[in-house]
Amino acid sequence: MGRIVGIDLGTTNSAVAVMEKDGPMIVPNSLGERITPSVVGFTKGGEILVGKKAKRGAVMNVGRTVFSIKRHMGTNYRVRIEGKEYTPQEISAMILQKLKQDTEDYFGEEITQAVITVPAYFTDAQRQATKDAGEIAGLKVRRIIDEPTAAALAYGLDKRQDQTIMVYDFGGGTFDVSIIEVVSGVFQVLAIHGNTHLGGDDFDKRIVNWLVEDFKQKAGVDLGDDPIALQRLRDAAEEAKIELSEVKETHILIEAVTVTQKGPLSLETTLTRAKFEELVGDLVKMTIPPMEQAIEDSNLTFERIDTVLLVGGSTRIPLVQNTVREFTRKQPHRDIVPEEVVALGAAVQTLVLSPIEGDIEDTLATRYGKEKPVIIHMTPFSLGVGLLNDQFGVIIERNSTYPTEAKDIFTTTRDFQEAISFPIYEGEEPVASENTFLDLLRIEGITPAPRGVPRIEVTFRLNPDRILEARAEDLATGVEKKITIAATDTRLGETDKSRMIKEAKERVTKMLRQRIADTVLDEAQGMIKRAEQVLSRQKGPQVEQLRTQVTEAKRAIAAGETDSIEDTMDEINRMLTDLEAAG
Repeated sequence: MGRIVGIDLGTTNSAVAVMEKDGPMIVPNSLGERITPSVVGFTKGGEILVGKKAKRGAVMNVGRTVFSIKRHMGTNYRVRIEGKEYTPQEISAMILQKLKQDTEDYFGEEITQAVITVPAYFTDAQRQATKDAGEIAGLKVRRIIDEPTAAALAYGLDKRQDQTIMVYDFGGGTFDVSIIEVVSGVFQVLAIHGNTHLGGDDFDKRIVNWLVEDFKQKAGVDLGDDPIALQRLRDAAEEAKIELSEVKETHILIEAVTVTQKGPLSLETTLTRAKFEELVGDLVKMTIPPMEQAIEDSNLTFERIDTVLLVGGSTRIPLVQNTVREFTRKQPHRDIVPEEVVALGAAVQTLVLSPIEGDIEDTLATRYGKEKPVIIHMTPFSLGVGLLNDQFGVIIERNSTYPTEAKDIFTTTRDFQEAISFPIYEGEEPVASENTFLDLLRIEGITPAPRGVPRIEVTFRLNPDRILEARAEDLATGVEKKITIAATDTRLGETDKSRMIKEAKERVTKMLRQRIADTVLDEAQGMIKRAEQVLSRQKGPQVEQLRTQVTEAKRAIAAGETDSIEDTMDEINRMLTDLEAAG
């Protein structure tokens, strides 16, 4: 069946994990690092960089480097590079391709299946976009799983105790909080709340704004209009934020941050933890109402919470930890690296999806008990249809567990209607149009009759990925219409998706060819060096023939003719073997 990997596709960093006989493990990337920056860069030479290379080159590649694309998933946002537009799904697919390729290199086998995590508060459109990104990257997305649930799986599955966990997930671009009850290996989500546009990136922006204002006051120059300077400020802000989790103050020095008529100017200042907390205090406080709402929705009190689990890089910040501690009156747990716990949980989720045998079966029995983990998810949004006078007819209530199915009966509002359209919305507002529009379910061919007589049954089904399927049926005739919600304003069409999949495959093929070419070049350079040592010591007809082949190899290398290089290397290797054997 093949290995299924768990992927945490993060706003600022991403990670891959797999289930091994000793439990879930993080797969290191090509640099040997456990997390990969979710950054994509487009060089002027047409190369696409992903990860640390893209992040390091951002200052020299301003306007061609994409950060935090996850914040735009499920929207009409586009990245424009050299006149070409890229959707959030395409950019995310490039990150996923990098993770996929690094994992394949690590294990020496093709990876085709994945569980991908998303914030619990992601909408239907955002989940669809994430799934599309996985498919573009060449992955069969076996499941979309909520990040807090994944974290709870990684933390709680081997504890072998019943408990109620509050997962406080504060990442680079999103925040959500979930209340999860664990009973006899069953993980039931009781409540979800959050903010998909609140994260560590916002902390960085506050520091950048402070640096811009500080420099303006000291040097009289506004760096806010200088793209290259701003990128250097962003890098410095992120580094300062990280350092202030360990020290009380940090020194910021950016040499030659800008150039004026008087020459280059450097930025130099000190940022204290107290000042940083003043800059971001209101952002941290914004996480309190979602915690309150989640507790209320779960019908629990903080006294009933056994464990508070911190997830996401932003939870390293002391102010965040103190806020959670004071609000919950509990000592938060950070037992697993906060940037890795979600990917590890996604790997645990693969146990549910794949046959368990051999070493993995032994692991499950000894660490987790005989049974596979059971996860009962819930949706944080109501789902329904728009009715007469813009009323919102809820079909699936907020906080419903899923997979689930619900239905309701509707009728016509005009005499002898032969078709009815049901606009589908997601949200909590009583006015339908004030919620998020998802798609249009239209049924035609119903029996003409006076208004109020036809009975149209509308069925909503939330699948295991929390993606909505809808069906309308005329109960009198059996005529029906089914759709999988496409979030029509943002969902990729099949033609566009096919094109993106083809382009993604071409990028991988090009990358692999380049990797082979680089390997051949390295081997050729080594063989030429070995040949030149022989040429310096020996003479004769064979040596002259060898000299001719070395000259040809150098020409082929300069021309980038990989096939010709390989042929010449074979001939040089044969000659060297004969000469060295002859002494």
